[in-house]
Amino acid sequence: MGIRGRQQVHPVTEAAFQHARLQELVAPFADGELPREQKRAVEEHLRGCERCRCELALQRDLSRALAREPIPGASAGLRRRIEAMGGPTEDRIERAFPWNRRWASLALAAMALLAVAGTVLRVRHQASRPMAQIPVLRDALADCRRAMARNFPRKADLPALAEGLPFPIPVLDRPGVELFSTWKTTLAGSPGAGLAYRWRGIILVQYTVPIDLIRQQPGVGEALSRAGFYAASELGQGVVAVVAKGSGTVLIASAPPEELRRLIL
Repeated sequence: MGIRGRQQVHPVTEAAFQHARLQELVAPFADGELPREQKRAVEEHLRGCERCRCELALQRDLSRALAREPIPGASAGLRRRIEAMGGPTEDRIERAFPWNRRWASLALAAMALLAVAGTVLRVRHQASRPMAQIPVLRDALADCRRAMARNFPRKADLPALAEGLPFPIPVLDRPGVELFSTWKTTLAGSPGAGLAYRWRGIILVQYTVPIDLIRQQPGVGEALSRAGFYAASELGQGVVAVVAKGSGTVLIASAPPEELRRLIL
């Protein structure tokens, strides 16, 4: 139970307001979207703000991971529907574009490609429930952002982490994966364990929760029953959830979910 009482209201200082304003510009700065004056202001701020430098590194990791993520191909059913539409025959081209057969063929081919691309993007967007609607994943992502913002607890202490938790904590033991921080947290109203690793130059965060809790999550329980794991990606942030060694585990990193899955399965 938390300590209840009257909360103090602290006025926002001008420095804090300025920091918050510049922090919001870090993401567009990482993507090269800022005009010259705002870019100079962010560059000057980054020289003296370690927290925003960490945020910039995270944003760049997200961009790199998103660039690496493959675009799914069209399903067999979608391809059959496209084929049923028929290709651009010479007769159609002559009637529709009598002035130039060559350019008309290219135009019709481009229209077909746009139709396929639009359908694929819609299928991809609707493929899974948004993680913001899955309580454990929503809270895990929020806790991960908070931990990164304060540069994580100072050390890894597995005995202290395990004390009082009613489930085992499986630690990743793979080449190139180095545990450096642990902490206790709460996910979806249940006690959880957080572990942070260094892996291939980025931060990998693991959350461990009771098995029943992970299986009760909407969309996750079905995926666990069907495939043995849950995997999703939003804005380059990969998330994988599994049940292993007597507990539920969630991995979060700026990497494709397929690579995270190989670390734990």
